[in-house]
Amino acid sequence: MTTNRTSTATWALFAASTGAAGVLAYFGAAFLPVPDAVGRLLAFAFGPLLGFSFLGMYRYMSEYRDGPVLQVATLSGIIAGALVTAMLVVQVGNNMVRREGLAEAETEAARETVLLAWRAVNRVQYLLDVVWDIFICVAAILLAIAMLSHPRFGKIWGGLGIVAGALLLYFNMYTFPYGPGDVGSIDWGPLLALWFLAVFVRMFFLAKRQPADT
Repeated sequence: MTTNRTSTATWALFAASTGAAGVLAYFGAAFLPVPDAVGRLLAFAFGPLLGFSFLGMYRYMSEYRDGPVLQVATLSGIIAGALVTAMLVVQVGNNMVRREGLAEAETEAARETVLLAWRAVNRVQYLLDVVWDIFICVAAILLAIAMLSHPRFGKIWGGLGIVAGALLLYFNMYTFPYGPGDVGSIDWGPLLALWFLAVFVRMFFLAKRQPADT
């Protein structure tokens, strides 16, 4: 029995650590004054770490109740981690090529040509962003549904996750093919990110108290 509880606590700690590390890596890449190579490493680490965290959450939550909802949530979360990595790689790569092209352009006409080509190609990144949002919203909504009946989360945690995921998904569909933020609408991504961060913090404290549970 002790071995099972310790194993469950380990998975909770794994989910908390990888999830929080992924969020910190993303914001570190966006806001910390680090060398470009380090910034790229931090940005590209976000997706894999997010995917790993879903595996940890699954192993923890499935100890109470397993089923299709939790399993599809986990699969969607892992796919979302791969998709956001693809989106960020395309985004960073496009921006690097744009800077190189502008630096080499000798005339204003050449600069306009570089920017026109960049804007056309950069639409791929925007559309990949929508695909990532679809999968992370599905993952969040299904994970939150599984939380509704879980004794360590319950209706408040589950309800907040469902609302945040549903709002982000709806607004992405409403403003498609542009993101909500690109057309002056409400971007609910930060709300969903805060919910996930709160879940990771919750998982950390659950891991700390799990060995003492009876």
